[in-house]
Amino acid sequence: MNTERISENYLFQKHTKSEINRWIRTLQYGYYKRAWGGHANDGDEFGIWLKYRNRNELYDILDSLGIQLKPISANCFTPTIGKPYTSVEAKNFNSEIPDYPEYEQPLDVKINSVPCFMWIENGRLSMVFSGTTDGNQYEVGEQDFQNCLQIEKTITNRRLEKYVNRDYENLENYICRNTYSKLLK
Repeated sequence: MNTERISENYLFQKHTKSEINRWIRTLQYGYYKRAWGGHANDGDEFGIWLKYRNRNELYDILDSLGIQLKPISANCFTPTIGKPYTSVEAKNFNSEIPDYPEYEQPLDVKINSVPCFMWIENGRLSMVFSGTTDGNQYEVGEQDFQNCLQIEKTITNRRLEKYVNRDYENLENYICRNTYSKLLK
């Protein structure tokens, strides 16, 4: 792991070293992502990834989390690249799950009353926690950390550990026990 890509100054710019250390030492399945910054839709987040190999595994995960997929509406349409749309027209667009295009992306969901953003693609179900306190989806705080912990407990209680995906450990800006352990001692 090359920690030089994120400087210590940048890593600890918004949260203290002790706070981030506590977060990553406590999280069992999740991570804290420090955004690269300056990119559209790139914000700090807590998250958990689950993997599935087929439709039945995806259904098992979603059923255990209390999430039901919605079929793509017959009234929705696919936007044409390069064509401008009004906000009213854009509301009719549905984001499909690439693996199962007959279903909409779950997006903003609640799992046991815990809000999260859920995205499914390429054999991975991603749950993201950010902006709980002030609505700013690009920032995280203690409540987002607590929400991530709550979902970790749900994963354990519903015996979903076998689906936990730790591929984020290979990404420089995903802060977890295995990637930044020397820096956070």
